[in-house]
Amino acid sequence: MSENTALWDKLGRTDPAHTKKFKRAGGFSGTAIKPMWSYRRLTEEFGPCGTGWGVEKPDYNVVPGHGGEVLVYCTVSGWYLSDGEKKHVYGVGGDKVVTYIKANEEYKRPERWENDDEAFKKAFTDALTNAFKFIGVGADVHMGMFDDNKYVNTVAKEFEEDKKTPEAPKPISAAEQKRQLAAIDDDLLDAHSEVDVKRLVDIWATIAERDGWSTEYWNEARRRFAAKRASFPKPVTDAEALQHPMNA
Repeated sequence: MSENTALWDKLGRTDPAHTKKFKRAGGFSGTAIKPMWSYRRLTEEFGPCGTGWGVEKPDYNVVPGHGGEVLVYCTVSGWYLSDGEKKHVYGVGGDKVVTYIKANEEYKRPERWENDDEAFKKAFTDALTNAFKFIGVGADVHMGMFDDNKYVNTVAKEFEEDKKTPEAPKPISAAEQKRQLAAIDDDLLDAHSEVDVKRLVDIWATIAERDGWSTEYWNEARRRFAAKRASFPKPVTDAEALQHPMNA
């Protein structure tokens, strides 16, 4: 891996679970990447769509095909942020809006014409995936590496291992921990019983574990919970009640 191919190498490996085999007329077959996988990879690398990456308005061109069929082509400009600047990639995709279906006596299928009301969407998706393959999204599929079962099995195992090993939570900063302690103080102002404090302890213990609080800050939080408990009036014992002037 070099600096020039760093982005390509990050985006170029595809989880086989998000692909599917296809066959077309004339015996052509291959592997297709599920579009949502591509969008997820872009989001993981650059951030949400519209913020770290996105698409400009697509341009459609409807043209007549052979024998009365109708085709639609889509040209789209995709972009992603790099060093704070928008970088553009372009792709073209196409599909059939109107398709001629030959008669087939074996399957009792009559000759007919079919309209596809999703042809524009399919052309757009095709164009978008073609655009982002220029920066490596799904590169192993486009390079024909999914024709090698050994490669597919190896990649599948790698992705399975990644799913089994969740990322450890990143500890929050000391400044954020201080803000959380201030939030605890605010919550304790509304705590008027031992039950209220116990509920807050449970809530904040979950937050502390999730965010990776240091032992020092969690002990400080516990001190504040204990101080709140100590501020409540102590319950009167039976012996103290008997000594009350009203009971003399």
